[in-house]
Amino acid sequence: MERARELIKPYVEKEGVIGIYLLGSMTRPYRDELSDYDIEVIVEDAVYERTPDEERQVFVFKEGAKEDGRKIIDYEFYLIPWSDFEALTESTHDLFHQPYKHAVILHDPEDRIAPIIAKLSALPEDVRRERMTVHFLEFLYRLGRARKTANRANEMNPGINLRLLYGDALSALVKLLFLAKGSWAATKHWSEQELRLLGIPEDLLARAACLKGIPKPEEAKALVEAVRAFLDACGETFHHDMDGIQRWLFFTKDGKRAFERWGLR
Repeated sequence: MERARELIKPYVEKEGVIGIYLLGSMTRPYRDELSDYDIEVIVEDAVYERTPDEERQVFVFKEGAKEDGRKIIDYEFYLIPWSDFEALTESTHDLFHQPYKHAVILHDPEDRIAPIIAKLSALPEDVRRERMTVHFLEFLYRLGRARKTANRANEMNPGINLRLLYGDALSALVKLLFLAKGSWAATKHWSEQELRLLGIPEDLLARAACLKGIPKPEEAKALVEAVRAFLDACGETFHHDMDGIQRWLFFTKDGKRAFERWGLR
């Protein structure tokens, strides 16, 4: 983190800077040569309003380094007004929660950003249980719809439809696995690494990989059984009452609101 602390020095003494922290893969054990320093700078609202657009987000590229002919970002400064930062605590997007679990605070002289970061990273138990129910049912329904789609005549069964359905099933499953481990879901481009760090069994991840393509019926069935066994091992019981889950989701106000709030978009 020494380099990050060096990078922020020009910002530390600037007017209206409340705090600075580092996010992203640079804070994680799987960082690599393509990882960059994602540094967010929280400023007073009035200061943000006076800041020119070109200074609100600043990219610096690595000298000479390229990926597929494109320059590689070395570090980025992203300014956020205080009111927007506080409002993130009400967001339903995983992006504004899970990364903050590993945020490294670099500058917080008045201890104003640490409490917000702690709140962003925390996963309330009622949210966790509500979302597990929604994503579990989504996972099963998408697999069922994919099976029905695959059984239609070839001319009525475009490959894009199937891949969308299996992709949704995989997305719902990944969210479910994170939640079962007490975490908001990670960004998609680091999900597998984060699932491993949480201790998701390798055999379950291997079975889930069948959804990258078009799984055989027996593969999909084995995956569902493995997911149910995983939830059992985590001490969960909600998945045993399918009738109750469906009644809650489709016929109660709470269930309908939960699906609207957390369902795959």
